[in-house]
Amino acid sequence: MQAIKHLFFTYRNGAVADTLRRYGTPHKMIFGLDIPRLAEIARGLTPSMELADRLWNDSDVRESRLLATYLFPIDEITEEKAIRLASECRTQEEADMLAFRLLKRLPCAATLLTRLQSSPDCARAAAALANHLA
Repeated sequence: MQAIKHLFFTYRNGAVADTLRRYGTPHKMIFGLDIPRLAEIARGLTPSMELADRLWNDSDVRESRLLATYLFPIDEITEEKAIRLASECRTQEEADMLAFRLLKRLPCAATLLTRLQSSPDCARAAAALANHLA
């Protein structure tokens, strides 16, 4: 985890971070990494439920949450876990990344969408998943 945070610091982009802060992101720490850079970091890591959960639970750091979406092993995600993750999305960006990188790839994606649409806590992720399944 420390090595990942070091990469975030190395690739930080203050201008992007400042812009995100101005738009009211709820994260306390924003390094300003763009999605291609996060994808590059993810390619150097092995998907792991433990690591993905640690990153996802680091909810004060924007890049941790987004990187986690690359590292959840698809074959280990249950529908209940997917719903929990969807309900924890704090921003539309997180919901979009979760839907694009994970939820749409699950074998239960269609039934998951129906369940997410019936939960007010999952509205962001439901909308994102609907867009990615269309």
